[in-house]
Amino acid sequence: MYCRYRSLINPYSFGYPSYSYGYNFGGSGGGGDNDSSSGGYSSPFWNEYYYGRARRTPYYWVRDSLFCRRGRGGRHASEDKPKEERPETPPKPVRPEPPKVELAKKINVLDIDLHIPENTLKHKTDDYRRTKERKVDGNELPAELVIRRGDSFKVTLKLDRPYSNEKNDVKINFALGENPLPTRGTEVEFDVDETGNGTFKADDWGANKLKQNGNDISLQIFVPANCIIGEWTMSVKSYSFGKDKDGNDTTLVFRYELDTDIAILFNPWCKDDGTYMEKRKPADPENSDETYDLDEYVLNPSGCVYQGNAFTRGAKPWNFGQFEEGILDVCFSLVRRGFGPKNIRAMAQPTKVARMIAKMVNAFDDNGVLEGNWSGKYEGGNKPWAWVGSVKILQEHKKTGLPVKFGQCWVFSCVTTTVCRALGIPCRSVTNFASAHDTDESLCIEKYFSDEGKHLPNLSSDSVWNFHVWNEVWLVRPDLEPRRKYDGWQAIDATPQETSDGVYTCGPAPLSAIKDGLCDTNFDSGFVFAEVNADVVHWKRLPNGNTKRLRILKQSVGKKISTKIPDGKPYMIPGLTSEDSDIPYSEIRRFDVTHLYKYKEGSDEERRAVMMAHRTAKSPMEGTYEEVKEEEEEELKFKLKHSNEVMIGSDLDIELVVTNTRDTPQNVKHPSINVAPISYTGVVGIVFYRKRFDSQVVKPGQSYSWKDTLKVDMYLPNLIELANLNIEANTLITNLSENKYERGFTTHEFRFRRPDLDVKGPSECKLGKPVEFKVSFNNPLPRPLVECKISMESDAFDDIEDERVDDVPANGLFEKKFKLVPNRIKMHSVEFSFDCKTLEDISGTTSITVLP
Repeated sequence: MYCRYRSLINPYSFGYPSYSYGYNFGGSGGGGDNDSSSGGYSSPFWNEYYYGRARRTPYYWVRDSLFCRRGRGGRHASEDKPKEERPETPPKPVRPEPPKVELAKKINVLDIDLHIPENTLKHKTDDYRRTKERKVDGNELPAELVIRRGDSFKVTLKLDRPYSNEKNDVKINFALGENPLPTRGTEVEFDVDETGNGTFKADDWGANKLKQNGNDISLQIFVPANCIIGEWTMSVKSYSFGKDKDGNDTTLVFRYELDTDIAILFNPWCKDDGTYMEKRKPADPENSDETYDLDEYVLNPSGCVYQGNAFTRGAKPWNFGQFEEGILDVCFSLVRRGFGPKNIRAMAQPTKVARMIAKMVNAFDDNGVLEGNWSGKYEGGNKPWAWVGSVKILQEHKKTGLPVKFGQCWVFSCVTTTVCRALGIPCRSVTNFASAHDTDESLCIEKYFSDEGKHLPNLSSDSVWNFHVWNEVWLVRPDLEPRRKYDGWQAIDATPQETSDGVYTCGPAPLSAIKDGLCDTNFDSGFVFAEVNADVVHWKRLPNGNTKRLRILKQSVGKKISTKIPDGKPYMIPGLTSEDSDIPYSEIRRFDVTHLYKYKEGSDEERRAVMMAHRTAKSPMEGTYEEVKEEEEEELKFKLKHSNEVMIGSDLDIELVVTNTRDTPQNVKHPSINVAPISYTGVVGIVFYRKRFDSQVVKPGQSYSWKDTLKVDMYLPNLIELANLNIEANTLITNLSENKYERGFTTHEFRFRRPDLDVKGPSECKLGKPVEFKVSFNNPLPRPLVECKISMESDAFDDIEDERVDDVPANGLFEKKFKLVPNRIKMHSVEFSFDCKTLEDISGTTSITVLP
């Protein structure tokens, strides 16, 4: 049985305190008259009465409207607009009580016990702050139920008299939104099976009577696995025969509405849910460490994100904080705003929700969460690397209704991880090193050179980033054929790079399609394929304007694709260190997922995938893979050598080695090394250092090297954010026997190591008892660190406000102590980030077990 239940025009529902009764005004044809002398029948269209406790939390559409108004007000605050004259707020309607005689004839609900501790433990939602009574901004907030679809939960109805199966009849009603409709899937009403033996269907609501104790009856309510996720209103309806305003017989409906919402999430533990992930080990013995662990991909509130380059990787600790106060609210609101109220049904489909999250996390199209900024100028906001978690970002967005400034790819990704995990979608942040950005949909990265061998960057906007971070979500893909082939990990990307269907979003793209080069598979599989497996093609620009292919570099893109090991634990684990090993701690905690994106480099399977991608490319470059008779003899081998473990503030030794693999002597004329800053997105700055060496004849089969040292005072003033350098070596090579010449050229991207924050604290502490953490590091630079700020986030401690701290002397020690009070039990992490004008992106973390 389906039934419309809420008035369209009554703005005063539950606007009164205490245990009260409300009436449903309005209906088809307009509003009701408010004549209190009508004995309570003030609407000729509806004979449905509300009663229950006053609403303890606002309806979500009220919160959403406030959010939107804040956003609009913030954007237009600088504009001088004449004030619009608005009509006066109408007076509250006279609120007749339901006919007491009729009400007394039928059983009525006094209260509903949601058994929140028991239900949230069963549904693995007990970590959400929302499920506890708490005080926020001076307001006492009630505990609210958070459950997952595809499972049942227990409630107890506290009635005004014992329930009789023979005499009484109640129905359960769930409604979503301000104007719910059964035809939109936003309202449902169903009977209670009083035998207690009813069986539940995966795609249907249902309820069983469990037991009766005096005036209380306990019910088991089942939420279907295809339910729309969101904040639902639950009501219990009872029925009585009575009279309408004209004295005619009619059925009176009495509705007790719960005074808080029930939040319903995706359920990756349910095999009927589109996010279902079975916990298992993979069949591939080479990747036996891989697990499919929801303790990590849904329940872990902390982790890390990898940065750097393919040779020098590091991990930045991150607090995802999906269970923190207000985070679930803003995640629901974000997706609702993206779909709009008329398309709310799409929130039942995890594929559409994941694509919408990738759209709404960036602010390009729709006033989303984060404003991207790669300019190097961050006035009016936070530098992207100063963030250490998602909570402050999402809370600021919720507070202001405006995009938060500023983010880059890892920030977009980590916020996306938070939103997905909060809503129940298994998700992880993934870093691709040497990540290609294909701008012309050729699925290759084109680079052009002059006849003399000079790079012509203006002819192509393609690039290769040092690294790029996106997300993987685990989804079933019923929208793709053949069924089950494309289920599993899907790539989504919230960083606004290119548009997809006219908006800045990317994915979900099935990793299985990407691996096989099936680039016409929805959504955006071609773009992601290019990021991980595009060939880099060098073209010579001829004097007549035509091009000639020089070479194809088949193994330059998509290296060491990385995420945190999926063990459900914080990034930093007490007792697990790299002190006795040459392996950095970040590598101990790194899980390589390159095999999910492509076959082994150079294998027949990998090249078949590249050819398949080329055939399905939207704009392939003509002649890229044509058979060309190679006229070139084997090239000389150029190699740049340096340590990848150089700490910023130290000198950098560079060596250029040339090996003659030909059978004639080669004259390497005046080789040079040029050094320039480079952004992590591959944009090379102005060369600030040049070193030209003497010429040298290299005999067949021999090598020769030139060495140089880049001093601190030479590179330090020229570094840009993230401390990356582009080192280029070039020379003119002549064949002494044939008097032929050619240009030799090689580049290498280098990243200075930066110190980590050393965070010291006890391994255990007691809930509610203050604990002290000491944060320190040594300044590696021969100059002071100025304009310093420290930030902290944790899922077990209240976050501190970003704090200005004293300057740090040249080569001096920074040290600061923090006293924090834990508010959660279990093992948790605490993340700190230090930022200043001189040295950027310093972070650290520790873990602590909080005992009851």
